Amino acid sequence: MTYCKVIPMKKGIFIFLLVLMFSTLASAETYYFKECKLSNIATGNYIINIDKKIIEATLIASDGRVQKFIDKIKKIEKNQIVTEKIESGKGSNIYFEYYLDAKLKKITKLQYKRQKGLDIDVYKIQEKKVSECSDVKGGWNKKKIKKAETDKEQKRILKAQEKIKKEQNKLIKCLGKDYSIWTNCTGSYLDNNGHKYEGSFKSGKIIKGIAIFADGAKYVGEFKNNKPHGFGNFVWTNGDKYFGEWKDGKNHGNGTKIWKDGREYSGSFQNDKMHGTGTFYYSDGKKYVGEFMNGKRHGEGTFTYTDGTAFIGNFIDGKQQGLGECIAIDGTITPCERKIVKESKKISPKNAINISIVAKKWVRISQYENNSKKGKKVMDKLKVDFDTKAAELCIAKGNYKTLDKKIEILELDETPAYGLETKVKVGITGSIECI
Repeated sequence: MTYCKVIPMKKGIFIFLLVLMFSTLASAETYYFKECKLSNIATGNYIINIDKKIIEATLIASDGRVQKFIDKIKKIEKNQIVTEKIESGKGSNIYFEYYLDAKLKKITKLQYKRQKGLDIDVYKIQEKKVSECSDVKGGWNKKKIKKAETDKEQKRILKAQEKIKKEQNKLIKCLGKDYSIWTNCTGSYLDNNGHKYEGSFKSGKIIKGIAIFADGAKYVGEFKNNKPHGFGNFVWTNGDKYFGEWKDGKNHGNGTKIWKDGREYSGSFQNDKMHGTGTFYYSDGKKYVGEFMNGKRHGEGTFTYTDGTAFIGNFIDGKQQGLGECIAIDGTITPCERKIVKESKKISPKNAINISIVAKKWVRISQYENNSKKGKKVMDKLKVDFDTKAAELCIAKGNYKTLDKKIEILELDETPAYGLETKVKVGITGSIECI
């Protein structure tokens, strides 16, 4: 006979709530850099939200004035977090980014000027500022964070796959190799273009299932005439993702598109373009909520800047039109005509391929800035490696077109093993299209 201890209901509920509370606290771990001395008249507090990949910054002046910002996280290392490059209001092509170092308890701000070349953009350092923080909580686990992101994405796709497989189990297995006669059955085949289809078939065509395309892209969902149609999830080889409604192989209806560079749009689509109402999050932290037409802001909308201010008004063909209302940080509203920043970049073609190469050697920050000595050798090699990788990826078609390419700093080392000068790790990123 097996005996078990009975826990009174009230006590059982208390234990359950206690466990739930602690598990919630564990999953919502907060990291921060507080009481950072930015200058003689200002301090800063930076709350790191790992789940949303953002940093909530609060700047406090000595006279009590407060400014709040939200910056997107670009990279998470063992003891360092790097923000996306943020467009500055100091002038055109001026950007800055933050390096939050938990080990040193410091925040380094780098200000860049973007210099456009014939085929590559280079961010030249204009100013470096280091601030010490008296209250820092680090200790984030890079491997766990990466695993959590991957698990979340895989769960979404697996859930869709499981739903499809459950439906397929109710059908008989397709017989024979001639898929053109398959109907009311489940099967899989590889077509002449290298695309693999697996799922439920009717009248010789897949109606629900999984498609793995020759270039590695993957779609899970509903089909019509062998094209995504209905509801489904698509993951491109360059890292872009779309979840939502489709029509004849195009994003059409309600959905969410997430670009690898951090941009995200949730709302209405038409013929693969943002069309109708929706919300667009820019990679630099800005946000637009309102109406779209043919992929551009068009109609009534609200544009929110990274400093917390906002503009409410009308937009035509992506640009602000006429008089609107400006909202200040303190919430006051005034009539205004405010210049709206243009779209950060054009949306890359679906078949764009991203390339990212990190230099193996660290270089002195002065050599990176002056493009001299070891810094020049490392950056020249990155350019050659980029072109070599592009040629390898497009060997089947024979040629490629560079869509964008840039060299930038990826990591900072304020305490190198030898010497006193800061060292940097640089990399080259960009995208190509095989032609």
